[in-house]
Amino acid sequence: MALQSIGDLAQGFVLRQQGAHLARETARLTREVSTGRTTDTARHLSGNLVPLADVERALTLADAHRDVARIASVDAEIMQTALGRVAESGEALAQAALTADSVGGAIQSTVLAQGARAALSTMIGALNTTSAGRALFGGDLADRSPLADTDTLLQELHTVLTAAPDATTLRSELDAFFDAPGGGFSTAVYRGGQAPAAAFALGAGETVALRIHADDAALRGQIKQAAMLSLLDDPALALGHEDRAALVRDMGTGLLSGQDGVTRLRAQLGFAEERIAQARSRIDAEITSLGIARNDLVSVDIFESATALEQVQSQLEILYTITARTARLNLASFLS
Repeated sequence: MALQSIGDLAQGFVLRQQGAHLARETARLTREVSTGRTTDTARHLSGNLVPLADVERALTLADAHRDVARIASVDAEIMQTALGRVAESGEALAQAALTADSVGGAIQSTVLAQGARAALSTMIGALNTTSAGRALFGGDLADRSPLADTDTLLQELHTVLTAAPDATTLRSELDAFFDAPGGGFSTAVYRGGQAPAAAFALGAGETVALRIHADDAALRGQIKQAAMLSLLDDPALALGHEDRAALVRDMGTGLLSGQDGVTRLRAQLGFAEERIAQARSRIDAEITSLGIARNDLVSVDIFESATALEQVQSQLEILYTITARTARLNLASFLS
């Protein structure tokens, strides 16, 4: 039988090539044993990557919905806090107005007006609140504060009311400023959008909208009463002692009765918060399920990988032994 042999240089090359291959296999199997996941997805799935791509795409979409739901949850919480501040300020001011002993006295009028200005500033500040640079009560114009500042509002209102010759006209002008279409509030104070803000997409065809504007009738009513009380000590207003007393009582009563409207808005927002919380739970469950499906596709049998690793390591040890023995061969040893 004819024997074939290879030269020393070729033999060394073959041994190095086999050693490199076994080293790569050792590294691959070691990673698979430690992670439980394949290092060669295409080979593991026999080239059919469609199921894995579908799962990965669904996971990416679910992650995006989770981010949207988180933002919606934060926005709703901030808005709920803001509405709470409006309600608390209005209620406290109402109590102060209704318990005033002598609203006709200069000192009492000044104190009540100062408290009203503080409450008004709190209300406006709450409704101008932002989240990540977005105004939450401005509708589709989220890049600006929906309400002008307190000084601007009072200046605009002062200009209108000081022109009223009597208390009856003053009340009519007050109502027109805040409630009439094209009135001072809608043209000079409210700067937000008329269209609602975009709804949040939460996946599975579900959306939730946080569509409460700073010019909502309930919020506008609280601002209206507080603004009027803020000008209570203005001597330029055509108000006698009894007129001021009646105005304070009516504004205080209006603040209290208007609490129902603010409560309605808070309940509406609370319902949206509940839906967001349910959506977040659904999305988290979906992500968990998809994660399990992905792991099932790319996972390996750790026992089989460990067995294969032992075999490769044994082959590598044998190769090292052969290489070492080959390296010790020399002419003297060959001739002896």
